[in-house]
Amino acid sequence: MGRPRTPLLDRRRIGAAALRLADEKGTLSIPALAKALGVAPSALYHHVSGRDEIISLMREELALTTSGVEDWSQPWEQALESWARSYLSAFAAHPGAVPLLATAPLAEPFMHAMYEKVAELLLTAGFADDQVMPLITALESFILGSALDLVAPPVMVSDVARETAPHLSAVLERTVAGPSRAAYAFELGLRALLAGFRELLG
Repeated sequence: MGRPRTPLLDRRRIGAAALRLADEKGTLSIPALAKALGVAPSALYHHVSGRDEIISLMREELALTTSGVEDWSQPWEQALESWARSYLSAFAAHPGAVPLLATAPLAEPFMHAMYEKVAELLLTAGFADDQVMPLITALESFILGSALDLVAPPVMVSDVARETAPHLSAVLERTVAGPSRAAYAFELGLRALLAGFRELLG
């Protein structure tokens, strides 16, 4: 048989398929990805060196299909809030990929370029050099957890006995239930984080 007119594989297709697989299965393996793409596992190695590079392609696909902050000249709080919302939207669309993307080292130049913008933003705002990466990490951890919470059950704490946990029972009665629970928690948490950041500036 001759070669197909359209190649079965390219790096963009591999990244997109890996994201879909992670969403569906919550994990990633070379054999499963090859099967999803309809090729032999060995064919993947013509395009990638291994699992770490596939995760890098997943990040790249995520970056290509989502829009980030366009105006980094905004005041730092508005720019950081816009970045957080964009980041949340990207990860909420692929919750199964969050554990993979959150724990793999960030070696990609396009990710470095994004962090450069955030670092410049915070340094220009007046944060100390040794505060910037911890602040970025804290905000990212909150965003990643919020992305997972958006696809969690509408009620996460249930069957609480009032006799043994009266305070918890009281607050649960006043807690927003349903799909808006996670969204409200994100809004409140983001406000609290930004307020804490402001406090560090004195």
